[in-house]
Amino acid sequence: MRNVIIQGDVLERLKQLPHDYVQTVITSPPYFGLRDYDVEGQVGLEDTPEEYIDKLVQVFREVRRVLRTDGTLWLNIGDSYAGGSRGRDDSGDNGKFGGPRLERKDNPIPAGLKPKDLMMIPARLAIALQADGYYLRSDIIWHKPTAMPESVTDRPTNAHEHIFLLAKNERYFYDADAIREPLRPKTFTTFGTTRISKGNDPLGKVKSANLADQIRQPKLDPDGNPAGANKRSVWTVASYAYAESHFATFPPKLIEPCILAGTAPRACEHCGAPWERVTEATGHVNTREPAHAPFSSPTKIDSTGWAPTRRATDQWQPTCTCTNNTGSGRCIVLDPFIGSGTTALVAIQHARHYLGIELNPEYVALAQKRIACVQVNMWESEVAV
Repeated sequence: MRNVIIQGDVLERLKQLPHDYVQTVITSPPYFGLRDYDVEGQVGLEDTPEEYIDKLVQVFREVRRVLRTDGTLWLNIGDSYAGGSRGRDDSGDNGKFGGPRLERKDNPIPAGLKPKDLMMIPARLAIALQADGYYLRSDIIWHKPTAMPESVTDRPTNAHEHIFLLAKNERYFYDADAIREPLRPKTFTTFGTTRISKGNDPLGKVKSANLADQIRQPKLDPDGNPAGANKRSVWTVASYAYAESHFATFPPKLIEPCILAGTAPRACEHCGAPWERVTEATGHVNTREPAHAPFSSPTKIDSTGWAPTRRATDQWQPTCTCTNNTGSGRCIVLDPFIGSGTTALVAIQHARHYLGIELNPEYVALAQKRIACVQVNMWESEVAV
């Protein structure tokens, strides 16, 4: 089952999917106590944060079963405040769903919390998923430069949300080269030069001059140029408006790095295993003399202080032992709370398969309408073998 949106209860629909089936999951469930979508069985209207977290743990336990053994989960979740005339959350939209806000009368203060308390829903959920078996690998901050204004004067305006990167196992597929960031100008002016430490240390002693401590060569791209820095954990992405809806949608630029890092452009057509990027050795660079790092010499550096350097290529190779594996398969991206379909939209644009689940039939129709506009030539993307 692929390239479809399944309408129905998320937990029931997930149980109908096979084990070890999808490569990555990218999703943003409804936030706690924020909106009423007027659909029976919706997530987010639980009476307490504990009930909400328990419900999501059940959902993502099924997600873990559906994930391949090398799969990842990218989970966007926002926080909520206890009480308030605008409902439990007065920090803006969750960027994906519409529906009227809950009013104060519909939001009793949960036990153990006080009016205006930040409920720490993202932290509670991340710890619960970690305890349930997930590997919590990163807490990514989605910085929203166009965050909604707030009429508050006793705290800063909220302008961020969390995206948790979780993995099913200790080792998993992650293509860091696909989402590298531009290097800073200083990197190019100091590349390959000798660095001299000057000044005094915290104890007032003169620092030694590390004349042979050469700045390490950055990783190279297929053309032999510096490939860029490893992706940082703060992503600045503006909110995104879709003309066909009355609410903000999941920004495509927020989903794109999750898909590029969490899936490969090729996969085994038999078992679904993603292909891996080929890297090549480019020589060695002298990172330091042994005498300068007697206690902290990095691994893979020989006794002379020389370390191998590599460059990423645009070629890919199989990771499984299946015969007749031509790489004509495609990784599957699942969104169990697909809303208006942005995850599927971005998956199609990058020649990946998608699979969605959505409770609200109106959103299913909206998502299908969006997807129909981009399915032309969806599999024409080619990569080198």
